[in-house]
Amino acid sequence: MGDPIHAGAPWRVTPATNTDVADVAGVLEDASRWLRERGAAQWPHRFAPELVLPAIEAGQTWLVRADKEVVGTLTVDHDDPAWSDQPANAAYVHRMAVIRHGAALGTWLLAWVGDQAHMAGRDAVRLDCVANNTGLCVYYERHGFRPRGDVRVGGAPGERRASASEATLVRRYEKAAVSAGSPHES
Repeated sequence: MGDPIHAGAPWRVTPATNTDVADVAGVLEDASRWLRERGAAQWPHRFAPELVLPAIEAGQTWLVRADKEVVGTLTVDHDDPAWSDQPANAAYVHRMAVIRHGAALGTWLLAWVGDQAHMAGRDAVRLDCVANNTGLCVYYERHGFRPRGDVRVGGAPGERRASASEATLVRRYEKAAVSAGSPHES
């Protein structure tokens, strides 16, 4: 009994390495451009290496490939200061982005994260987005994520910094970590 989202999926998820900084930044910049063209200020125009390298070095950033072509990226960690008022045993998704490569890639990645979180013994998958990014809010809700409140985080959109004078209002989302029941390459 196969899961139609995952069975035969043409994508492969692998950990990003220091040599992948340009690929990670490229996918994020492509997604940022696509969002800006639709009026959403979700992320900066450019992702400098110092914005992506710490998560890569921590083993938290992943690349998604279709054959040898990089088509997506995401970062998953197990702590997020934006959720400090609601502690949980959760996986936190950041900077999930895809190059327009098939309508199901974003859905597949969210299911992949749910599988990974479940296998790691996490109870929930959490993520957030700029609160006024209506399209992305609807997208997450359509995929079963439930709103868990809006909070201000330090820094411009996509550039969180604890000491920043600028702040961004983000909407937090949560979904139970469940396995889709099919194997994934990772």
